[in-house]
Amino acid sequence: MGQFVEKDDDYCMPHSKKLYLPYNHCYMKKSILAVLFLITVTAAAQNVGIGTAAPAPSAKLDISSTNSGFLLPRMTTDQRNAIPSPATGLLIFNTDNNSLEMWNASGWLSFGSTGILNNGVAVGPTCNGTWSQKADLTAVGRQSATGFVIGSKIYIGTGYDGLYRKDFWEYDPATNTWTQKADFGGTGRSGASGFSINGKGYIALGYDGNYKKDVWEYNPVTNSWTQKTDFSGVARSGAVAFSVGSKAYAGSGFNGADQNDFWSFDPLANNWISVAPFPGVARSGGVGFSIGNKGYFGTGQTSVGAYRKDLWEYDIAGNSWTQKTDLAGLARVGAAGFSIGSKGYITAGTNGTSRKDIWEFDPLLNSWIQKVDPLGPARVGPVAAGIGNKGYLITGLHTSYGKDVWEYCQ
Repeated sequence: MGQFVEKDDDYCMPHSKKLYLPYNHCYMKKSILAVLFLITVTAAAQNVGIGTAAPAPSAKLDISSTNSGFLLPRMTTDQRNAIPSPATGLLIFNTDNNSLEMWNASGWLSFGSTGILNNGVAVGPTCNGTWSQKADLTAVGRQSATGFVIGSKIYIGTGYDGLYRKDFWEYDPATNTWTQKADFGGTGRSGASGFSINGKGYIALGYDGNYKKDVWEYNPVTNSWTQKTDFSGVARSGAVAFSVGSKAYAGSGFNGADQNDFWSFDPLANNWISVAPFPGVARSGGVGFSIGNKGYFGTGQTSVGAYRKDLWEYDIAGNSWTQKTDLAGLARVGAAGFSIGSKGYITAGTNGTSRKDIWEFDPLLNSWIQKVDPLGPARVGPVAAGIGNKGYLITGLHTSYGKDVWEYCQ
């Protein structure tokens, strides 16, 4: 340890030649000063002021400025979702949707959503669960396509319209425009699964006349595809996938038989690891979405034709499944699922008749509420995505192979 040096008190140093006071006396003096200093700091720390000498008594931190603001931690949705065990009330700024967000113990709420209120009135602009039509996909209509969200953009591709497709498109909600991107790197297919992790998108599995197990990564910066390690389970189509934090989870599906295995994908290690199998009835054509640090899987159809309406929650930390309240609407297959903040949504699909009803799931209450139906026709096999406080329903089979786009504002 280095020797303490103090200009005015060198007579209190044990090795000083100016030993004017006994060392014990000097030690006591320094101890008293240290205690007084700590008391002063502690008292001052009760109310800290920045830019003000008189912080408000009710505030732990009082910041005063006439030409500067206060910056919260700024991060993407993927980075936010990777926060381990967020504390209730934690605040961040989401750079993907330019939204201030709060963790409410079950999910992230955007300021302006129905979960954050000001005397019963939602903060910021509201749209009360309304739907509006947006610009059509500028390509052929299709069903059983797949997609993912990166930042503030939606990406969709593949699908079927009598032909297996591999074209790939970017939708910008801010400008309501579509831009064609590099074709999907694998073969044209339908029934593939899409997800995104840390600024990259992924398309895996599907059917092109044969069941597929290849996995492809899309980089929006370079507009290019890179093949990754194949899915470690058997090839299949109609599987579900969702991402939580830095990993994705995929399972279920059909390859001549219904599947119930689940796997986690780590893009950094570029590998698949088996996780707890789905404990419900094996099936294909279900929906998956994530809320906070949990994944959800529900609906679908078994190979004997039974439509399903059960919903299950996957806990990543415990590697375990818990059954939740069944979808309040009819059982179905070929539906679409997405999440907005702390709520999940299931819409469309068929139970022998095409559906257009939409249902909102609240994991905190473990309950469903029916919301306003989409304005477009009932459909099967659309792509759905959530960005900020809005959801999007794109393509699907209705009176024809659809290319229409509908925006749901929470």
